[in-house]
Amino acid sequence: MKAFLLSVAIVLVIGLGVGLLLNTELEQSASEAYSTENVRLQ
Repeated sequence: MKAFLLSVAIVLVIGLGVGLLLNTELEQSASEAYSTENVRLQ
């Protein structure tokens, strides 16, 4: 039972960490993602 609770806690921590990473670090707006030196979306 102790191993099960520990594994659930680890899965929650990993899930929250990945969710935070995806929402803050890897998210870009379309104007940032597709703008280059020659093209700028307006």
